[in-house]
Amino acid sequence: MNRYLVAVLGLLATVVGASAWAGVVNGSAARVPPYQARGATEISTVGPLAASLQGKPLVVRIHASWCPACTATQPTIDELQAAYTGRINFVQFVVTNAKTAATSQALARKLGLDSFYEATKAATSTVAVINPQNGKIYATLYNDGNLEDYKAAVNDVLDALKTASK
Repeated sequence: MNRYLVAVLGLLATVVGASAWAGVVNGSAARVPPYQARGATEISTVGPLAASLQGKPLVVRIHASWCPACTATQPTIDELQAAYTGRINFVQFVVTNAKTAATSQALARKLGLDSFYEATKAATSTVAVINPQNGKIYATLYNDGNLEDYKAAVNDVLDALKTASK
């Protein structure tokens, strides 16, 4: 009897895991911050940020070449960069393998983004829009292919930077 129970529980775990993965791949999980989903503490600020990042909204992405969600959202990220050429700072942390992850970790430390990197390095396809003045994270988007979501967050930071400079 116990063998059957173990088999049924194993099958149930497989089905639940597959349906959760399908939600991530098709974008239905786009509004769930991945670090909350993993039970870690949500971060709402980072910093202090490097001087090279000041003056423009900062868009930070966690990317891996093997990640289906990263591949699916790449065109949106490319559109965002094109739409805001010269008006945003863009940083991408590549976590495809141990070597790229180590390079990304060093870059995060250099830029003052180490707390963000540590909290999200396992959550590929995460993008954060950050105000560089105070390190406030205005939006964390996960597997989101909607360009307007990114633009809204970037525009909010642009407005905040404009207001702060007055």
